[in-house]
Amino acid sequence: MMRILRVDEETELRRYDESDAGELLAAVTENFEHLRPFLHWVTPEYSLETARQFIEQSQKAFDERTRLGYGIFFNRKLIGSAGFVNFSWDSRRAEIGYWIAKGFEGKGVITKSCRVLINYAFTELNLNRIEIRCATENYRSRAIPERLGFKLEGVLRQAQWRHTRLYDIAFYGLLKKDWDEGNNK
Repeated sequence: MMRILRVDEETELRRYDESDAGELLAAVTENFEHLRPFLHWVTPEYSLETARQFIEQSQKAFDERTRLGYGIFFNRKLIGSAGFVNFSWDSRRAEIGYWIAKGFEGKGVITKSCRVLINYAFTELNLNRIEIRCATENYRSRAIPERLGFKLEGVLRQAQWRHTRLYDIAFYGLLKKDWDEGNNK
């Protein structure tokens, strides 16, 4: 598995290591209000120990090929995360998840990062299908799969609890053949 995926001259996706815990805590803390509505793990209790545990679990899952989580680093500063949050190797399928610091929202970082992940999935991991799930109300997050040529395959009603209520989840899918036919611009 690739530990580093280059996005552009300033941005890379890099496997988390122990030394990233403080920077991860800072990114989550600084972006608490921005991230909290749609991410269940963003809680007031998030701490340095929480960040360390996440990194430890992320490294283990990376080695076991059950999840491939990457920090998004812009000029070596952690600004978000993107990766494969779920695999079904038998079905040659994976789900991509992501988040970005508010100051980097709207700059194309997540779209470019997902494009790199998709290319990696289809060319190196031999996957056939990629999925992305977003709360229907999370319009910025939904714009990513729509921009990348994913198909909206349905809405899962009241499917995920986030802090105070249930959210409807938009379910997007992308097949390798569709990506190969021109959606990978």
